[in-house]
Amino acid sequence: MKKIFAIALAALTIFAVGCKKDNSTQDNTPSVDLTELNKAIADCEALVGSATTASFPQSAIDAFKSTIATVKKAAETAKDKATVDNLLAQLNTAKETFLAAEIGAIPADALAFAIDFESGANEFKTSGKYEWSAKLMAGADGVPAYVDGHKAGSKGMKFGGASYIQIADAVASVVETNTFSIAVWVNTPINENNYILSWDKWNSWKFQTQSTNKAFLTVKTTVGEGTYIEHDSNTEIPENEWHHIVVTLDLVNGVETYYIDGESVMVWDKDNETKLATKNQTICHAADGIKLLVGIQEENPETSGYFVGKMDDLAFYTIALDGGQVSKLFNDQK
Repeated sequence: MKKIFAIALAALTIFAVGCKKDNSTQDNTPSVDLTELNKAIADCEALVGSATTASFPQSAIDAFKSTIATVKKAAETAKDKATVDNLLAQLNTAKETFLAAEIGAIPADALAFAIDFESGANEFKTSGKYEWSAKLMAGADGVPAYVDGHKAGSKGMKFGGASYIQIADAVASVVETNTFSIAVWVNTPINENNYILSWDKWNSWKFQTQSTNKAFLTVKTTVGEGTYIEHDSNTEIPENEWHHIVVTLDLVNGVETYYIDGESVMVWDKDNETKLATKNQTICHAADGIKLLVGIQEENPETSGYFVGKMDDLAFYTIALDGGQVSKLFNDQK
């Protein structure tokens, strides 16, 4: 009996040890959560699956697909969080590279500032590379009013009576670049001196529509004692309707281009403006302490021209957008 008991005890001990060993192994097996990675893979597969060669180069599509396949394969054997995090980072980088390759894409850091008029507040920050402080300033009819924007469900802003927006902390080195683009949706009656954006008016540059409702840019450069380059879009903007207007300035190469609703309507260069034959011109520096103004020429409503009508999606880029970029911008926003 004692012998049988001893054998049984020994067997029980061996079983217990075996169970303990198995539990130890199970406890030490790394566990990893693939939820976020799997979702990212699925999202990227959907993104590249909808891409066409009309929007992306084939080489970019192929490269993105290859990275997704590599990450997906590696995820099957991922055993620790560090590996999963690395795969997720690899996938996100590939996604950013792919999106940047989109035909007509504008580099993110080229957008200096933008106002989408969606905040509904009297004071807000601009979006883009520089988050400057913007403040609604009253004219004869009070501050600018938030209204329906250029597309359903969006907000725009109505100006009149010399109401405007003041951007007090705009930086000269940003807005005095010798290549820039201004894009905005406008809905306005014909109005002389309809100022959209002003940086010390004609002492540096200003953008407006005039009495014929043509977009008009004035730039003072440092050539000689000061050279004014002033041109319009040569095409009237239909009154009291929403339309997208863009002006691009390239003083490096001497070209100024106007667009309405994504289409080029006028190009100024050395062939029709001798002042643009001088390359690498620079813009005159604005007076110290000047503020960037939206909807007015200068902060003196009694003497200043001002915008009458509505604006939406105003943006300033530090590059001269090309035709493809302007077309994509219009189509993305319309």
